[in-house]
Amino acid sequence: MRTIFLSIGAAAFLYAMNAYAVDLPAGAKKATMDEFKALADGKPVKVEILDLEKPVSAELVWSWKKGTITGKADIGGKTIDVKTKLTFKGDKACSAGKGEKPSCHFIYIDGDKFYEVRDDMKVHAVSTVGFAVHPAAPDLRTYGARSDPAAPVALKAAL
Repeated sequence: MRTIFLSIGAAAFLYAMNAYAVDLPAGAKKATMDEFKALADGKPVKVEILDLEKPVSAELVWSWKKGTITGKADIGGKTIDVKTKLTFKGDKACSAGKGEKPSCHFIYIDGDKFYEVRDDMKVHAVSTVGFAVHPAAPDLRTYGARSDPAAPVALKAAL
C-alpha cells in the first residue's frame, strides 16, 4: 500500500513539474530562418514559456534589423522589461541577455504560431504572431485586425 502512495506521489510531482508542457502539433513544420523572419519580423508576438520553474508570458517584438527581441514579460506576477540579443546558429534562433550564454532553439511553424523547440524536442515556448496583445483586449483575429493593420494600434490606444 505504501508503494502505491509513493508511486502516486511521484507521478503527481512529475506532472506538476511539467504542468505547462505542450506537445508540438503534428502539422507544425520545421522552419528555415527565412520562413521564420517572414512570419515574425517586426510583429507583436504573445509568448508563453513552458519549461521554467514559474509561468512566464510575454509581449515581444523580434527585430531582425536591430538584432533584438524586446518587450515586457510577466514572470510569476512580476513584470520586467525584455531586451535580448537575437542571433542565429545554423537552423536555430538564439537569444541572450547581456552577459548571458545564448539559448538556441529550432523553430516550428503552424499557422500564426511558432514553437521554440529544444534539442530534446521538448517545446520551450509557444508564440502567437500578428495581433495586439493586452490582458483586456479581445482576440483581434475575430475583429478583422489582420485586414486592417491600424486596428491593433487603435484598439490599444482605446484601452
